[in-house]
Parts: sequence; structure tokens; C-alpha cells
Amino acid sequence: MHVIAITGGTGSGKTTLVQSIVSKISNREILFLSSDSYYKDNPKLSFLEREKINYDEPNAIDFNLLHQHINDLKLGKSIKVPKYCFKTHLRKKEYVVESPKKTLLIEGILILSNSELRKEFNLKIFLECDRNLRLKRRVIRDVNQRGRSKKDVIHLFNKRLDSMHKKYVIPIKKYCDMVINTEEEINYDELIKKIKIL
Repeated sequence: MHVIAITGGTGSGKTTLVQSIVSKISNREILFLSSDSYYKDNPKLSFLEREKINYDEPNAIDFNLLHQHINDLKLGKSIKVPKYCFKTHLRKKEYVVESPKKTLLIEGILILSNSELRKEFNLKIFLECDRNLRLKRRVIRDVNQRGRSKKDVIHLFNKRLDSMHKKYVIPIKKYCDMVINTEEEINYDELIKKIKIL
């Protein structure tokens, strides 16, 4: 099984690239996991306490579980992928069962910040994008999909996301095999061809 990482700052186009790849490769051949599913579960904390957690630093991700799932898939085992609720900041009780496939695609801002996890990837792709465009995309996503206000998203971006991007996202670019600028519409056909022949 070949394991591919797609990373880059929030709003850099990771989901768009994933959708392009998945739409053009048979779902019998490719499995997609988002690191968003692997946020740590903190049911013992109150909602207000969970709201104060910094979800944009590596400590927020359950890398042990993600690493275990990658290893299980490589061994031919099925995995139970958590479902995470962004409104409550908790894992849901249900999960998704996924089976091994030829290619495993993992997307996330922080996935290459873990040194042990980095060793699992055969191809690492970094998506680069202007800060203001990333903010615009983040606002659209969080307002439409996560029930947040535009004002709160902009406040979070200015207060925390910018500094976390500089601290954790930019430094991992040096580990990547490919860097793609996503400020304009991109034809990913060549990349998809490359993935198909892995």
C-alpha cells in the first residue's frame, strides 16, 4: 500500500485536491482519511473548556491512533475511523469501517509535524497559497459547514491561525516531495497519473 500525504495551511485547497484525485481514481483502489477525524476526544472537559483548546497545534491530534490505523491497513486489517463533531468538539459514538486499498491518501494541516508518522508516507505534497485567499476560503467553509460566524472565524485566524501556520505548517514544507501553488485553478491530471502508477 502506498501512502500519500496532502498538507498545507488551512484554506490552501487540500480538500479540492483530494476530491479531484478521488473522483478520477476508482474507489476500489484509493482510501481517503482526514486528520480531522483524529482530533483527540475530551469528554471529561466541559464544552467551554473544549472550546478553549488549541486545535491547530500537533498536540490536538491523536497521532497514536492514526499511526496505528496506518499500520493496521498495511497489515491488511480493517479500521474503525472516528467521526468528529466540530460543534461539540467531541467524537461521535458512531464510526466508519474502512478496509485496505492500493493507495491511502491522508490530508491534514499537521500530519507531517509528527516525525514517526512522516516515515509512513511514500509521497508528500505541500499546497502553498496566499494568506488572504486562505482566510477567504476558511470563512466560507466554517460559516457554511461548521455553523460559525464570519466574525469569529476572522478573529480566530488573526489571533491563532496565523501564528500556528508560521510555527507548525511552514516548517514542514521542507519534508515534502512536491510543492504546488493553489492560488489559481490547477489541472491535477499529471499528479493523478503519477498516483495511479504508484
